Amino acid sequence: MWQNSKPYLFLLPAITMIFVLFVMGLGEGISQSLGVYSSTDKLHFAYYVQLWSDPNTWSSLKFTFKIAFLSTLSSGILGLILSVVLLRTSDQTPLLFKTLQLPLLLPHFIGAYFIVLLCMQSGFLARIAYLLGFISDPSQFPILVNDHWGLGIILTYIWKETPFIAWMLYPVLKRIQNTWWDAARLSGANRFQYMREIVLPLVFPTWLTSCFIVFAFTFSAFEIPYLLGVSYPQALPVLSYELFTSGDWEKRSLALALSLSIAFITGILGFFTYILGKRIRTQKGVGW
Repeated sequence: MWQNSKPYLFLLPAITMIFVLFVMGLGEGISQSLGVYSSTDKLHFAYYVQLWSDPNTWSSLKFTFKIAFLSTLSSGILGLILSVVLLRTSDQTPLLFKTLQLPLLLPHFIGAYFIVLLCMQSGFLARIAYLLGFISDPSQFPILVNDHWGLGIILTYIWKETPFIAWMLYPVLKRIQNTWWDAARLSGANRFQYMREIVLPLVFPTWLTSCFIVFAFTFSAFEIPYLLGVSYPQALPVLSYELFTSGDWEKRSLALALSLSIAFITGILGFFTYILGKRIRTQKGVGW
């Protein structure tokens, strides 16, 4: 009996920590967002109604969704292209492998600092443009950091997430090449048919999952929009942080309601992503 229960006893400290720090914290956040601070309080949705009745919340939602969508789409396309480049040059350019591993090792705020030094109006690109005569003064350089469009935020996420998607797709492409390329040539398929009929259907589920991971992160991440964003519109996580740290007890409940709303939206999108991927695999018979 000891031998059978031994693995579970070893897991007990980790499970206890997860329960105490995550499950109980999540439960406390849910209860406070519903106005329940003690056993005598009644559950209500007033904070959610107040939150989503505010036009600023909807503006932040649009801004956050735009950043997450554009970052994910750009990173997904560039990551797919980059993974193909990696596949074709893996034996000739090992330096490229090392270079693409660098963004994965660095934290996001380092990427934000890099984008600031590169793209601000007194940054490296502005000085290069000035020296080459494209602009007569560095202040004429386009505002790419702390702008209302979130370009600096998007550029940071593209720099960080494109290698992530490329490395997620590279093993799949490598396996496809080793398994299917010779069979496709023996069947008389050209490269276009091979890409359309074999590579894209097999790589799409992994690409879709990778893109969802990137979207979920960029939709709920705090540090990059906080460092490179503007005061209005704010990303939803930044708005939640400012509500939580405002010192007003009711705004803390609004912040918790907003954080849980972000998690709910991400979960719904994840569910539809799973259904879409499963339907594609079922209809087209995609699989190994």
